[in-house]
Amino acid sequence: MKQIAILSILLSTLSATTINIPSDYETIQEGIDASVDGDTVLIAQGTYTENLILEKEIVLASHAINDDLNSEWLNNENIQETIISADQEPIDPGYGSCLVIRDGNIAPTILGFTFQDGIGTAMVENDTCEIVVQRPEQSGGAILIFKAYPTIMYNRFINNGSTQADSGNGSIAITNGGAIAQFSDEDVEFDEDRNNARRIRHSSRDIPEELNIQNNYFENNSSGDGKNFYSRGYEGSIDVSYSIFDDIDCESNSVNEFVLKSREKEAAYIQNDISGNCIEGNSFYVSMDGNNNNSGTESEPFKTIGHALSLVRDDTTITTTIYVREGVYSPSTTGEQFPIVLPDNVHLIGDNRENSILDAEADSIKQRRVIKIEDCENVKVANLTITGGNIESAGCIGGGGILMTHPDLAYDGPMSSSTPVLENLIITGNHAAAGGGVSIWRQSGPVLSDIIIHENTAKKYGGGLMIFTSVASVTDVTVSGNNCNVDGSFGGGIVMNFSGATMTNVTVTDNTASFGGGVSVGNSDATLTHVTVSGNTATTSGGGFLSTPYSNNTLTNSIIWDNSPESIYAFATTTISYSDIQGGWGGEGNIDADPLFCNPDSSDFTLAENSPCVGTGESGVNMGAFGVGCEAILSTDKDVIPLKYLLHQNYPNPFNPVTTLRYNLPEDGLINIAIYDIMGRVVKTLINGSQTAGYKSTQWNATNNAGEPVSAGVYLYTIQAGEFRQTKKMVLLK
Repeated sequence: MKQIAILSILLSTLSATTINIPSDYETIQEGIDASVDGDTVLIAQGTYTENLILEKEIVLASHAINDDLNSEWLNNENIQETIISADQEPIDPGYGSCLVIRDGNIAPTILGFTFQDGIGTAMVENDTCEIVVQRPEQSGGAILIFKAYPTIMYNRFINNGSTQADSGNGSIAITNGGAIAQFSDEDVEFDEDRNNARRIRHSSRDIPEELNIQNNYFENNSSGDGKNFYSRGYEGSIDVSYSIFDDIDCESNSVNEFVLKSREKEAAYIQNDISGNCIEGNSFYVSMDGNNNNSGTESEPFKTIGHALSLVRDDTTITTTIYVREGVYSPSTTGEQFPIVLPDNVHLIGDNRENSILDAEADSIKQRRVIKIEDCENVKVANLTITGGNIESAGCIGGGGILMTHPDLAYDGPMSSSTPVLENLIITGNHAAAGGGVSIWRQSGPVLSDIIIHENTAKKYGGGLMIFTSVASVTDVTVSGNNCNVDGSFGGGIVMNFSGATMTNVTVTDNTASFGGGVSVGNSDATLTHVTVSGNTATTSGGGFLSTPYSNNTLTNSIIWDNSPESIYAFATTTISYSDIQGGWGGEGNIDADPLFCNPDSSDFTLAENSPCVGTGESGVNMGAFGVGCEAILSTDKDVIPLKYLLHQNYPNPFNPVTTLRYNLPEDGLINIAIYDIMGRVVKTLINGSQTAGYKSTQWNATNNAGEPVSAGVYLYTIQAGEFRQTKKMVLLK
């Protein structure tokens, strides 16, 4: 079968012109430009540093096309020594692939090369929502295919997609298709076509039912999704039979959807007789000092999460757990690719949420979110800090830190059943047009629990959390210090539209937006129980809670207090009972009284013993998200005393260069608070002396006792007060 395919190629070129490189033309691109449909551009051995563009129906081949390519084809000298290596600084920065094949439904043949070091081509997707943006994504590390259907056989794809730490040269990591990406979608175009009336070559040629991508070798390619092949918009079959991959599931003789990805599963991959190293086990470890050539065990961990994802078994009965050790995983530190796209049956678990940190290091130029989860089954993300995402160009879909989404990303459409679990996370320092921290987009089933969503920003909707056309469960979540930063924005902390959600034990504090500084609900059904909404600001209306038309909201056992300009601004049905609402609200069990938070200025929203919210909720429970945390408040200035010693986690964390350490002192005494490095050496003594009881705080500006700046890394901070001693960790980023 393999030889028949090559014979067919040879017979089809007998009457055509053969252009030889470098004897006829010095560069491959010059040869392509000189060719016409039906010609062969034949390449001699050598290394060609080029970023090629092919818009013709020709044969592009090495001299391997004349060789007997049997089962030992991988050792063929012409294939190994005819190398197309992408220019790392291309003339057109949008074209960083080794080869771009584009337009006209052309069907050229590519045979007998080694493609290496491709950095992908910029593609954009036009957003369909009211925020006019276009999302840039770097796709197709080695080969980018756009509205074309080539035959690609007997090639090696090696080291395409960035696998090294970001050098800071402005390059964007490969988002889709580390080796090959193929697009047939009308909503996707080249970056250059946004501002140019480029003539697109149209064709009446039928789109084939099958792509021939047989007999190729893939090694050490890398991307956020579709490590070796990514397809979008093609509804036929993609035949990768007889190809060789890094790792395969030998029991099923297949690779997973992270390695071969079809958006929305539109295309089917044919994987007859593929080969590669057999995947062993279903638990893998990742460490900053690991190596992707290791086995991934606890003693020999991998370096990147992306590499571990390629070892997920293609078996729905097996859960793969990826353990992420302490450290900062980013493009500059470990070469991690973002976004991290999680397939089914994967649990991504950090050591602890303070010190296992995923940092996308994104900005307005290098835009990328941290994690993306499409329709899924059995996916969990836990015990991590999610930071450094910026995806403002994603428009209404958003999700600077985490996006959980229907795969088609359309603005209008039904929900899909999907059950990702986010648990014990810190989501901080992310930005998007919508859902700065987290966006849930057209999914029914996501679960969020024990999460801090802190100091994220959004341009328009949901500085902390956006829930759009979705049904979600949110429990034990703190949403604080988030904001939307344009006029006409909604939901500084949380925004819900066309959705349903249950929120239990949720705290929404110190968030800002034009409308609904804390929470904005529109066209939705929200059930809020034991929720505390305080200290939020709306520049127009709905300081604490905004309910727009066609919503049906229920609040029970909740506190909405000290928001500006008002607690609640409601256009729609809002049923409130057994709650403390500043300004008053008619309904069973409601009160209008100072809740006597223990210390809201230090983000302590527990209740004083004599709070009117203690025991006055439905069936005698407490109102708000917390129980009693301090003794009775007697003075009007709330100079209160905590019930026990406690050292809080610093904020922000990670930080650069200043962070605040809070602690509770139930009695007067000698206090020592000191910073230590990871080796246990004293770095800075912050406090060493007598203090009175109360809720206290101090700051560290990342200097040592000599006043000198300290290096980035993990630090310990300890409080000693009498017999009480407690230690926590924090991370300094630079």
